[in-house]
Amino acid sequence: MKDSMKQEANNRYANLITSIVGTAMTQTEGVAKDMGLVKYKFGMGALKNRNIHVYIDENRVTIDIYINVIYGYSVPDIVCILQEKIKKAVEAATSFEIVSINVNVSNVIFK
Repeated sequence: MKDSMKQEANNRYANLITSIVGTAMTQTEGVAKDMGLVKYKFGMGALKNRNIHVYIDENRVTIDIYINVIYGYSVPDIVCILQEKIKKAVEAATSFEIVSINVNVSNVIFK
């Protein structure tokens, strides 16, 4: 019974963290806004989408995100800004320790 309750709590936190990350992505200038679906994972289970992966292990969280960067913006600057926004927002909203935030740039979009 305890495992199912823990899994349910992880689901809620994964949804919260995914929402926080999605908001940070849409509010960061230079990140293409048309990223489509979102993906997150927790424990051994997975929900199928594609741009945000949240891994929860005890009180530690690892986040992997996949973004498209708009041509003309500095990729390292955007990645750094995004990591800082996400870390600050997740730590403010939850009690989790952030292990890492891995930002993967999939494409550079020419607009």
